[in-house]
Amino acid sequence: MATGFRTVQKYLKKAFSTAFYRTGDAVTTEYEAWRDRFLWQRLHLALWIALILVLTFTLRDIYDALFHLQELAKVPKEFKTLVFVVEAAIMLSLLSCIALHRTQFGRRHPGFVFLGLSWSITLLEQIWATLNNFALPDIVTWFLVFLSQATLMSVRWTLHLVSQLGVLVYYFSVNTVLGLKLPPQDSDKSIYNVTLILALFWYCFICNLGVYLYDRLQRSEFFARRELETAYQKLGAAEEKYRSIFENAVEGIFQSTPDGRYITANPALASIYGYSSPEEVTALTDIEHQLYVNPNRRAEFMRLIEEFGSVSEFESQIYRKDGSIVWISEKAYAVRDESGKLLYYEGLIEDITKRKQVEEALQEQFNFLQVLINTIPTPVFYQNAQGIYVGCNKAFEEILGLSKQQILGKSVYDIAPKDLADKYYQADLALFEQRGVQTYESSVVYNDGTKHDVIFYKATFSKADGTLGGLVGVILDISQRKHTEEALRVFFHAVSHDLRNPVLGTLMVLKNLLSRSEEKILLPRSILERMVQSSDRQLNLINSLMEAHVSEVQGIVLQRQTVQLHKVVAAAIADLEQMLKENQAILTNLVSVDLPLVNADPTQLWRVYSNLIVNAVKHNPPGLSITLDATVEGDKMCCTVCDNGVGMSQQQSEHLFDLYFRGGNVRNSLSLGLGLYLCRQIITAHGGKIGVKSTQGEGANFWFTLPIQAVEQE
Repeated sequence: MATGFRTVQKYLKKAFSTAFYRTGDAVTTEYEAWRDRFLWQRLHLALWIALILVLTFTLRDIYDALFHLQELAKVPKEFKTLVFVVEAAIMLSLLSCIALHRTQFGRRHPGFVFLGLSWSITLLEQIWATLNNFALPDIVTWFLVFLSQATLMSVRWTLHLVSQLGVLVYYFSVNTVLGLKLPPQDSDKSIYNVTLILALFWYCFICNLGVYLYDRLQRSEFFARRELETAYQKLGAAEEKYRSIFENAVEGIFQSTPDGRYITANPALASIYGYSSPEEVTALTDIEHQLYVNPNRRAEFMRLIEEFGSVSEFESQIYRKDGSIVWISEKAYAVRDESGKLLYYEGLIEDITKRKQVEEALQEQFNFLQVLINTIPTPVFYQNAQGIYVGCNKAFEEILGLSKQQILGKSVYDIAPKDLADKYYQADLALFEQRGVQTYESSVVYNDGTKHDVIFYKATFSKADGTLGGLVGVILDISQRKHTEEALRVFFHAVSHDLRNPVLGTLMVLKNLLSRSEEKILLPRSILERMVQSSDRQLNLINSLMEAHVSEVQGIVLQRQTVQLHKVVAAAIADLEQMLKENQAILTNLVSVDLPLVNADPTQLWRVYSNLIVNAVKHNPPGLSITLDATVEGDKMCCTVCDNGVGMSQQQSEHLFDLYFRGGNVRNSLSLGLGLYLCRQIITAHGGKIGVKSTQGEGANFWFTLPIQAVEQE
């Protein structure tokens, strides 16, 4: 019993799943719209049939009134008269439904028209009977209407059920409540009985079940049709997509037989071969001899596929239609049937002529660069990101006494002593981490066993994807320079002691003579003064030469402190006041006391200002105007020393700060041209820049920058 109940429950759940569990999706909404259209269209037929049906019964009653039908003889005359009223009401109601059916409301809500049709025939006569104080179980009319509805409009079984319940509930409830009886000719009968109820129940159930099953069948067919249409659309879209890929692919797509014919070819393949259409390609009958420059390539192509099942990057030269030769790359595999028999080859062909040309050009360029690197007398090498040597020039081979084959694939530990290899390795690690350029001094053991002082210049390079590729290194032998520097050091030591000391001694003697009274001096005082001035100049030249050497070798040594620039400028002006007066120079100081502080060496800045002012006075005639100024520009201070003198050419401006450069317009000077060179050294050591802007005949504007001291946050 329980098993049977579960089976029925499962069947009902499955049967009603279409009606209750597939709602809300797009296809269901589309089906419901179709169902309403179907109902609306069938209502048009049903309304006219119902109207004609009522009209036929009206004609029957008219005939009975005129000629008295035997079958209606027992119906009271008063009742016959009242029947015309209900029939007229029914026809009027049906005409109203027909009119409503034609409206937009009737099109959108056909269910209301359906109920209007059903109840116009079944319910109106019940209301008429109630108004005439009797019950009217019109079984024939009910069965006829219910059957017509189920036959003509077999969708929306719930709507059928509502139309049936509306009539039956009214009949059984209202008549029972009001205690109405059947018409006089049947007044001895009950308004309902078990047989009537069972007959109505099963009749309505069968009608509604038929409607439900038909509706479900239509729904299933609708869904199946939509799914089939969707599948066809997807299939068509997929076919169109793959057809588009086939037709518009850049690579040539082909199918070829083992005997050397093309089965299919796309437009790209035809274009690669120089043909105007794929049909011309498929017309080829002997691929081996008609296409391949080397006919043996086709046999090799087939052999590789037979051995490995496919080929990739199979490069060959082929003839185009016009006889020109191009390079192609084939990627293909074998297509076999279920028994393993070879059917055809299928794959892609790419025109790689330009790539081959680029490869040849790159190879030529590589060969040229290798020759170029080999002609460089300085050792050059390059390593990958793992520190392995991947290239070098002849000079590198010669200093190590190894061939390229012995160097490539090795690390620094394989070609250098361990102590030096450790230094090289640590330097390379630091360069790989920081990227960029690296310079440092070290040593290299040459093939003769001697150790040479060298400078390594190294720089990293990147791959195409931006990752680290490795480094390129150049070795500059500075052993000879070291010897030269040592010789210069000895020379300058000799200059400092063997030349400077005698000049100092002479200067002291001359000044001592000048300090005596004129009676005790054998030479005129003017001659002694000129001799003192000459000794001073010689001493200044020697000191400048020594400073230039020290700054060149060791760099400028700064004693930084917080400096107020206007005080440095004032000190320099005060020291040069006598010289300015002698040369009738006018100096204007615009350096403000409100300027920010700078972190600098005041003594070295004093030298910069002194050299620039002295340089301006020496290279211009008397009466020169000099202006000093300083302004703040961002995080730097820009200082200027301007004059209205003779100026200089562009060529002179470009070399003015070079070592030992002297301008051509110098009055009474034995200077070596070291002053401006030292200015550049000092400003560079401070982290600034120095330069000059000048035009011939329009004066000169010397400028330099200094970093402003950062203000500490409280």
